[in-house]
Amino acid sequence: MEGQAAHQVVVYVYRQTASGPRYLVLRQDRVHEGLWRPVLGTVRPEEALDRAAIREVRAETGILHPRSLVDFGFLHRERFGDFDLIGWGLGYDVGLDEPKIKLGADYREFRWLAFDEAYQTIEFDAFREAVLKLHMRLVG
Repeated sequence: MEGQAAHQVVVYVYRQTASGPRYLVLRQDRVHEGLWRPVLGTVRPEEALDRAAIREVRAETGILHPRSLVDFGFLHRERFGDFDLIGWGLGYDVGLDEPKIKLGADYREFRWLAFDEAYQTIEFDAFREAVLKLHMRLVG
């Protein structure tokens, strides 16, 4: 019997500054883990990753459109019994200006952080790996 799989987007919203990229990290309310993380969201059946990323960023932050999207080659698979959760990483460039953030109902705070701070703040290893990979792509 074949297991089931779900796909999610792991979206790092970032903006360029004179001192380098700053990454948006979100903190959910305690009912929903309370962890610092990037934007996460389900990819609907037959939905392209870029469309899922734009939809989820809009729902969780109120940001309407990216300047560009960056596929930085991040793929994470986690198995729960016979269920696979597959995460696809995308960078979401908002340009130079800090956009106004309107958090979704499940969130309590956000921060724009330089890479070192973002890497230390993010609490899940795979998401730290993702921000490292994106950062190396942007500055390397």
